[in-house]
Amino acid sequence: MDFETPNHESKSLQCPWETSDSYFQLMCSCDSLILLRVYKRCAFGTTSCKSFVLWSPSIRSYKRIKCPYELPYYANSGVCYDSTADDYRVLFVSQGNETSVVTYSLRNNSWNMVIDSRYYLYVSEHQAVVNGAVHWVMCSRELDTRVIVYFDLVEEKFKGVPPPSLWKKDDDMNLVVLGGFLCAYCDIGAKQQIEVYAMKEYGKKESWTRLFIIPRVIDDTHLKPLCLTNKGQVLLSLWKMGIGIFDPEDGAFLPFGSDYGLTAIPYVESLVSLDGGV
Repeated sequence: MDFETPNHESKSLQCPWETSDSYFQLMCSCDSLILLRVYKRCAFGTTSCKSFVLWSPSIRSYKRIKCPYELPYYANSGVCYDSTADDYRVLFVSQGNETSVVTYSLRNNSWNMVIDSRYYLYVSEHQAVVNGAVHWVMCSRELDTRVIVYFDLVEEKFKGVPPPSLWKKDDDMNLVVLGGFLCAYCDIGAKQQIEVYAMKEYGKKESWTRLFIIPRVIDDTHLKPLCLTNKGQVLLSLWKMGIGIFDPEDGAFLPFGSDYGLTAIPYVESLVSLDGGV
C-alpha cells in the first residue's frame, strides 16, 4: 500500500514459489529485500522448517536459503546492509540458557553462529535497522534490566546504545526507524499514552528527543509506528484494525479497517541483486 499516492493505492504481490503444501510468515525487510519464513503443511498439522526466502518484488526475484542450525519458532530476525563488505546480512536471535545469533551472508552464501550470554531476548518481536546494524531491546543478565543493543557484524557481539533518559524500568519500550533515526516508543501506562523518541545523533544519549505522543484513545493493544509520510503523518500497524494513519499535529486518526492480526512492514523499492550485495 502506497500512502504517498492520493488514494493510498494498494496492489497484491503474488509469491512466485507458493505451493499448496506450504505457506509463509512475513518476517522483516531491508531496502527492497523481504525476508519470509516457509512452513510446510503435513498430516499432523504444520511443521516449522529451516527454510527462508529473500524476496525482491522490485526485480521479481527471490532466493531460497536454508539455515543449517536449529531455529525455534520464536526466533527474532533482522536484515541489514553491511556497507563495509557490500553485503546484505540476515540475523536470527534465539534464546535458551544462552543467546545464539545466527547470521547469513548474501554475498558469500554462508552461515555462522555465535553465542553471547550477556543478554537475552526481550518478549518484543520488534527490531530496528540503523547505521548498518540491527537493534533490539534485550535484557541484560548483569544489570537485570532492559537495554538497547545492536549486533556488531565485525566483532560478532552485542554492543549497547544508551536509552532515553526519561525511560523508566517498568515502561514498555520498543524500537522503530522513523525518518532515518533510531526511535524508541515507550508505553507510559501511568499516563495512558505512547511517547516516541528519536536519537538525533547516533550513539549520543543526550540527543534523544521526543517526537510526538500517541494517546491511548486509539484502542489497540499492539500498536507499532511503521514509518513517516512526506506530510509528517505516522503510519501505524494495529493488531485489531490493521493499518491506520495518525497525525501528530492535530491528533487525528484514520483507520483503514484491514484484516485483524495483519503483519505489516515498510518496504522501499530498489534494485538489489540477489546474486550477492548491491
